[in-house]
Amino acid sequence: MSADGTAPHVDDERTITWDGFYNGRDLGGLPTVDGGVTRTGQLYRAADLRYASEEGLEQMRAAGVGTVLDLRNGFETRTEPKSPEEAQANANRVPPIPEAVMPEGVFSVRVPLDDTSDVEFWQRMREEGRLGSPRFFRPVMEQHPARVVAVLRTIAQAPGPVLFHCAVGRDRTGLTSFALLALAGATGEAIAEDYARSVAGLRPFFRRMGFPDPSGWIGENLAKRGFTIESAVAEQLDGFDARGTLARAGLTEQELDALTGRLRG
Repeated sequence: MSADGTAPHVDDERTITWDGFYNGRDLGGLPTVDGGVTRTGQLYRAADLRYASEEGLEQMRAAGVGTVLDLRNGFETRTEPKSPEEAQANANRVPPIPEAVMPEGVFSVRVPLDDTSDVEFWQRMREEGRLGSPRFFRPVMEQHPARVVAVLRTIAQAPGPVLFHCAVGRDRTGLTSFALLALAGATGEAIAEDYARSVAGLRPFFRRMGFPDPSGWIGENLAKRGFTIESAVAEQLDGFDARGTLARAGLTEQELDALTGRLRG
């Protein structure tokens, strides 16, 4: 039973059922282009841990997670904004919440993925209808590679299994998952299916917060531009050399091998 009194939704072995975790899943068990499957129990994704109970955090620790990587910016963790600009930045996001206190033996690391200072870039992403969809993944990796490298380097160097999250666990978490799964050779269909799971995975999270569920808008926005989630992911994968792109961004061969090994052994 979850902390809010409702049974967690379980649809297969990939879904996280730790108490108070939302939109969570294992990146293992996904088919790869060479006929294999990605390793389980190594990399997990989720929404922020605002509702994670002590029991849920202990379940996470017992599953082997040694590092929790928070992809949010600092202003998303402060319930009292430091400036009017911070208040404005949070205006259309889920309410800010501090980082969860980890059980003993689990490290908490925050490495912001978004470079919010590049106002022109994000305005262009908005005008092109890329926000809230997989269509902003490669632009971020190609134009803000330092942030992506910092996130992936943290995962590569972590001593054990890692759980990473942003606010709702869909876009920044989705970009990180996209990079990791592409590097591991997961099929495009599997990557798209993993991203699409957030539609159902976030409904109880938004409902518990009393926050509007934007998934309908996201689908409509993609459809206006002739895309589905599947074709949007296919667009991002078209001609994408994950290892080459990440090497040019600054990851070393050893780090790339470590990341690949997380999901391929």
